[in-house]
Amino acid sequence: MRHLTGACAVLALGLALAGCSQSEGPNEPIDVKADVAGTGLQRLVLDGSAGEALIGPSPDDQVHVKLELKQDERRILGIRYMSESTTRDLAAVKLGQQRQGDALKISVAYPSGDTHSDVKEDWTVQVPARFGVEAGMSAGRMVIVGVSGGVKTDLSAGETVIHVPSGPVYGRMSAGRLHVIVDDSNPGEVRVKSTFGLAVLDLFGTYYGPPEQHGGFKLFGNSVNELGKGKDGYDLKVTAGLADLRIGPQGDEKEYRSLFSEDREKKLLDKGGKQGAGKPDKDDDDD
Repeated sequence: MRHLTGACAVLALGLALAGCSQSEGPNEPIDVKADVAGTGLQRLVLDGSAGEALIGPSPDDQVHVKLELKQDERRILGIRYMSESTTRDLAAVKLGQQRQGDALKISVAYPSGDTHSDVKEDWTVQVPARFGVEAGMSAGRMVIVGVSGGVKTDLSAGETVIHVPSGPVYGRMSAGRLHVIVDDSNPGEVRVKSTFGLAVLDLFGTYYGPPEQHGGFKLFGNSVNELGKGKDGYDLKVTAGLADLRIGPQGDEKEYRSLFSEDREKKLLDKGGKQGAGKPDKDDDDD
């Protein structure tokens, strides 16, 4: 039995190492950049995987994209290994660009056509402020600031932060936090829902949500619905976690205001207006 156990361990190690190469030097990220004229375009569609994305206003009428890709390393018996197929694809990776009507769709384009879950994507994208943005990722953090053409997001797990002057917002998240601030003085239909967690709305300084319970995770969630007279609607839904929406000025400070802290988002917005989309600080289904 002892010999069989040893043989199985060797076989398992061989299978684990199949298609891998030993990493001796530092794992350097791969940078991909592109500049696209905004003529005839009104929307950006980002099709991402796991990682981070920051989308903000451009200083000109162009779309500027910077994508940093870094391969995850595996450790087996203290030795670093990386997937050979992923390494080959990264060596010749390109930025996928497709024009779909008035939209520019961007994604990672590997020569093999495969998708690699062992690669972290780090997007920094600048678009004309008039643009609408549609962004989807499997996990990580998305920040979208300073655009007025509407925002639609879908993130499976992590955090989505949105701060825009106007335009409709539609956000979906399976697990995590969906945090939205809109500088809108005349909103339309507003819906905020958390199936398991907390949903809150700050509308012109008035709090809407569960009474006296302004924080923390709850087994059973809630929903907040308000109907305004404006044209732009706001529809947020989180399956498990926090969905918070602030519309208009905050008003007087209250206990729950920490949910709507805009310090970090304001810094991002200011940076976007002056320098474009800079890096942020580290810190579902329909009804």
